[in-house]
Amino acid sequence: MGLLTQHDATMFRHYFKEAAKLRGISVFYQFPVEMNLTIHAEERPIGFSDKIPIDIIFEQNPKVATLRRYGWVTTQNEDKPFICSLAYDTPNLAKGCRIIIPPPTPIASENIFVITDIKMNLEFPDCYVCKLAPVFEDKKDISTNYDKSNTNFLKVDL
Repeated sequence: MGLLTQHDATMFRHYFKEAAKLRGISVFYQFPVEMNLTIHAEERPIGFSDKIPIDIIFEQNPKVATLRRYGWVTTQNEDKPFICSLAYDTPNLAKGCRIIIPPPTPIASENIFVITDIKMNLEFPDCYVCKLAPVFEDKKDISTNYDKSNTNFLKVDL
């Protein structure tokens, strides 16, 4: 392969989209609509866009050589992150966007991942490679009604 000149880059991007359609999985994608900053300068998304159906290539257990190529060096096998490859025309791709993997059966719940890092291969720029982290709680339910909980608390009368 030679250098990417003229229309070669767009051709490789179309190849990736076709490969994601054939080999990848269909997921939903959401990007943050409004961001809020905490006192520690952490970005907290307030709202997300509507679910956009896209095709990605998802790797649950990537090879160490793949991670080293993008600069994500791990020393142990347990430290390997989830990674996915997204097409170049993914709208508003940034850290904090969400990838929602629908369940294979209606009984299971959907898996939600947040994008924590974005890289791309500079030799053949056909897609973005993103590091993912699972989202365990979407919204915290903070309730102060202790009567309907199974947690034991000491009641102190003052």
